[in-house]
Amino acid sequence: MPFDFGRPPINIQQHSTGFKAEDWMNWVVLYSLPLLQSYLPERHLNGWAKFVHATKLCLKHIISMEELIEIRREYIQNNSARLPAALISYHYLLHIADSIYNTGPAWATWQYPMERLCGMLLPLVRSSQHPYTNLQNQITMWTQFSHLQYKPNIYQRLISKNSKKTLNYSENNYFTTDGAEEVLYSLSRKYCMNRTEIQRLRAYYVTALNRNANQLSLITNSIQKYGKLQTKNDLTINSKLSNRKGDVARTNYCIAAKLLVDRNAHRPNAPVILEEREFFGEVQYFFLHQYNSDWSMLAYVQWVRNPHPSGHGPLKFRDHGAFEVINVSAIYRNVGFLKMSNNEFYIIDRENQIKFR
Repeated sequence: MPFDFGRPPINIQQHSTGFKAEDWMNWVVLYSLPLLQSYLPERHLNGWAKFVHATKLCLKHIISMEELIEIRREYIQNNSARLPAALISYHYLLHIADSIYNTGPAWATWQYPMERLCGMLLPLVRSSQHPYTNLQNQITMWTQFSHLQYKPNIYQRLISKNSKKTLNYSENNYFTTDGAEEVLYSLSRKYCMNRTEIQRLRAYYVTALNRNANQLSLITNSIQKYGKLQTKNDLTINSKLSNRKGDVARTNYCIAAKLLVDRNAHRPNAPVILEEREFFGEVQYFFLHQYNSDWSMLAYVQWVRNPHPSGHGPLKFRDHGAFEVINVSAIYRNVGFLKMSNNEFYIIDRENQIKFR
């Protein structure tokens, strides 16, 4: 799964007692519907899909009044007779809509920042006889050190001015172009593209430059490969090239991309009507290519074939499809591909739409 999804998924049957809040959130919102398809009857799965949908609404940063009404409806189901059968943890859910109405979205009042602070403070206590005095002294020293930055003559002697890691564009390990918000890094090696890859690259320039293939000048097959991309949203996208360890739990090279396609491409004499469509695929590698005097940051991607909705929303597919060269600016988020026992893949995506009756 992508890095920004949190910790890699673990077996809920064996390790549920060790689940943290983030693990439960990922299980409910991302993994539960695909994994429960074969275990729950349709009636129960449909009810669980409503719970997942309401949970996703609660996690939004901005919640409209219409969504608040929807949260109340999905959790309570407009049937008070259900309440005696609810566990206390589920009974609490009945008050979430009122809490959001009174105090704002859930993120405004949840206790994760306090829990993190407690996790930072507990290791500071070293005295069993005077824990509070010890903690106070540690916090005072901690605060004093944080204020050293306002004393440049002392700060420069204790802490290096260059302690913060920055991208050094003077080296060949990183590359970006003028006006681009993306950055290629994790330099690999120079590479000569094979015939098939050159055909894909030529097809890219035909579309990008809006020219016929015979109008293109000579396309060199020499490129510079890169393993990773930093997007304009500061997401890190890996490629199969950089996944040398073969860690299947960290496939950070599965992407969603938006491309303009011709709606009438199958009709040769029809006018060109461009529309934006979403595609899913795996990045084989990123590369740098020069055409005439212009540099382009590109990705060699293998798309999935025919992704379609499953019964309750998450998209699924069975096979991978064609390879294509795209501009890295078309990549806008990570997704995950979850392989099931029947050799189907579910697309694990935070933006999946949940469906139910």
